[in-house]
Amino acid sequence: MKICVYYQTDVPKHLRRTGLFKAACLAALKNFRRENAEVNVVFVDESEILRINKAYLNHHYVTDVISFNHQRPPFACAEPWAFGDVYVCYQVARKNAAEFKHTFLQEMMMYAVHGCLHLSGMDDHAPQDRAEMDRRAEKIIAQTLAK
Repeated sequence: MKICVYYQTDVPKHLRRTGLFKAACLAALKNFRRENAEVNVVFVDESEILRINKAYLNHHYVTDVISFNHQRPPFACAEPWAFGDVYVCYQVARKNAAEFKHTFLQEMMMYAVHGCLHLSGMDDHAPQDRAEMDRRAEKIIAQTLAK
């Protein structure tokens, strides 16, 4: 599986830890690794996450992360196909890091991993499901940062 990371906002260079984001997302998607599948993780600002929310989800508010699963193409293809896209709001991560007692980098990783866990089929509508996603994300981040 290929993870592509894009910075479409003013993420400082010292936080552009592309290798860490890729490793954490791969861990979150461990059961869905396919050589020709691709996931895009895109860091955006509040105006862009709001635009995406309005355009695709009919939500008129800013969120921390949005993920979109894509269907496998109905034909055999050797080229990479988009398994999913994860949009992370950099500004929300910056605001929430202290509240959740994370470093700024950990909060950015939390949203990227959370989005990938959604792509892997996890849901967070029920409180117990949300708690399980948070536990799994925290474990993935800790293991990634320990390497």
